[in-house]
Parts: sequence; structure tokens; C-alpha cells
Amino acid sequence: MKTQGSATIAGPGPERLEAVRSAFLSGARTYGDLGSPLYRALCTAGADDEALLEIASHAQQGAQPAFHLLASVHFLLLDDPSQPLARFYATVSDAPAHPDGAFDHFAAFCRAQRDAILEIMATRTVQTTYVERCGILLPLISAVAEAAGEPLDLIEMGCSAGILLTLDKYAYALDDGRTLGSPDAPFTVDCVVRDGPPIAIPQIGRRIGLDLNPLDVRDETERQWLVALSLPELRYERRRLLAALDTVSESGIELRKGDALELIDDALADTPGPLCVYHSACLSYWPQDARDALEEKLRQASRTRDIYRAGIEAPAAACAWHTGSSGSKAGTRSPAGITSELSLARYRNGKAEHAVISQGPIFGPFDWTGSAPWS
Repeated sequence: MKTQGSATIAGPGPERLEAVRSAFLSGARTYGDLGSPLYRALCTAGADDEALLEIASHAQQGAQPAFHLLASVHFLLLDDPSQPLARFYATVSDAPAHPDGAFDHFAAFCRAQRDAILEIMATRTVQTTYVERCGILLPLISAVAEAAGEPLDLIEMGCSAGILLTLDKYAYALDDGRTLGSPDAPFTVDCVVRDGPPIAIPQIGRRIGLDLNPLDVRDETERQWLVALSLPELRYERRRLLAALDTVSESGIELRKGDALELIDDALADTPGPLCVYHSACLSYWPQDARDALEEKLRQASRTRDIYRAGIEAPAAACAWHTGSSGSKAGTRSPAGITSELSLARYRNGKAEHAVISQGPIFGPFDWTGSAPWS
């Protein structure tokens, strides 16, 4: 048994530790592929350190245990860059040290700061926000707007800080060489969905985000947590993230706190215009009964109006492997075809039509191979 303050925390069983070890091995490959040699090195070595596995086992349900630990450590280093470990992080060091020397410092920091790390893991959820995902979402929203009309109301499930709710504020580089959006846009995002219908930036009406813990981008501590959730080496992406947070703070979006299943009925009532409900890296982590309940709510609401839905989600098997859920095994590689899946749906007269539009790597590119269900 371990203690945190006055609370007693039960140690994890062998099955949980094995699943967390699998999540570390998953992270080593995933974060390395995404451009973080530091996190690849820490996850590779961490998979064999039972003290770190024990700390990471306290990650919140649905969170990638290794990443929840890494982000919590990153958060503490952003607050105190004088720590010896900080010299390996590009967020706090202009010339970070080689990651091969980082693990011993990382392990020592985690042992020394165990209570602080557990407090962060208990109170802060993994709400990773990537501006780049707008380049995947825009073609889906554009197709919905063409069918539903404009201005298009948006409801985002699992909105985090609300960056995707401001996708119309940015510029987009298309694969045919054209650029969409205002020349005054704060940055340009690569649109990584190819061969689909013509893409346009639609006029947006109401913007409502639903999240168990929406982040207030005007709060410096919340912004620091979002930076802690980014990979340390990705400096350009981090600058775009901060610019997007500034855009969100000026956009007048409405973020509602609570269980999305409990909030969705009121959100639907408050968006009477053409509507798209969408979610990204969110519903994959919901239990099946919750996904079924959302489906039924949208079906019922469509008896009096059309509702459109867009999704960017990973297959369930990939989520189990990545998060270290029960049944995943250390030493296994990613399930064959670990991807993101793009989908569209239309709800009309109490019935639903669904279509898978594409599958591809987490940040693309995607080939638009399916057909919208209303085509």
C-alpha cells in the first residue's frame, strides 16, 4: 500500500502492471513516430522500471498511463525549469541534452516527486489538443455544410479547450496547391484528406463544446497543462497551439462542463439551425453502452430535424493496446492497421445512416474512399 497525503492508495495487481508495461511499449513506438526521441527513450526504459509502472498505474481511466505520467512530469518541469531533468526538454531548454542520458534523471525525479505527480494525475485529465487535427476535420465539416446548409451550428463532444470549434478561423493548404482562408489567419494548417468532394470553409453559427473538464484558455495554469500535453520537441506545433488558444479566447465559444450524455439534449435544443455533432479521439474511449445511448439520443432528436455527425476516432482494439487496458500484453506490437477512422452520419426521421469515409495514420494523410451516407 502507498500513501498520498492522508489517503491510502492500493498498489496495482500484476495484471494492471502488465497492461501498463504494454502502454509504455506502445508509447515508445507512437511518440517516437510522432517526433519525440525523448519520450521514446523514457518509455522504452520505463517499461522495465516497476516503480515507474506503479506510479503510471494510477492514471485516470481511459488515459494512456505512460503519457499521463510524462505529461504530469512535463507540467512540473514547466513550473520549475531548474530541475536537472529539465535540460532534456526542448520546452525549457534552447539546446536540450541528448535523450539517451535522460532516463536516470527521469526515474529519480519521479521517485522524488511521486506525491506531486499522483496529485496531478488524480486532478488533471489527458486532453491533448492538436491544431493539426483541423486539417482532418475540415473536409468532413465542409461536406456536412454542403448537405445541411449554413450557417452550420457545431457541437463538439470532448472539446478540451475548444480549438476545433474555431476551425473556420485558420487557413488551409490543400494538396492541389491552393490555400483556403483569410490571409490574416494566425497560421496555415495542412489539409491531409485527399480525393474527396470540394472543400470550403463554411460559415459557422453557434459553437458549443461539451467536456467533463473544459479548459479555460484564459487561465495560465490551464494553458500550461495544454503545453505539458504536447511533445517537448515539437516547437513549431507548440507555437501554433498557443496561437490557436489566443484565437479561442477571442471567439465567444461556449464550453459546458459535465457528462456529454447528460448535456447533449440541452445542447441540441440550443442549436436549432443546421447542425453537426462531432468528436475526435473521444468516443473511442467510451464504453459501448454510452456510445449506444448517444446514438439513441441522436436518433430520437432527429424525429423533428436532421442531425449530422462527424467522427475522427481510433478502432477499439488500438485504444485498448495504447491505453494499457485489460487484456493488452507487454511486448506486443501495435494491432495490425492501428489507424484513425473518419466517419459521417445523418440522422433523419428517427433513423441513422453511417459511412466510413477513410482510414489512415493518426495525423494522415487520408484518402477519401467512402461516400457520405446522403450521397
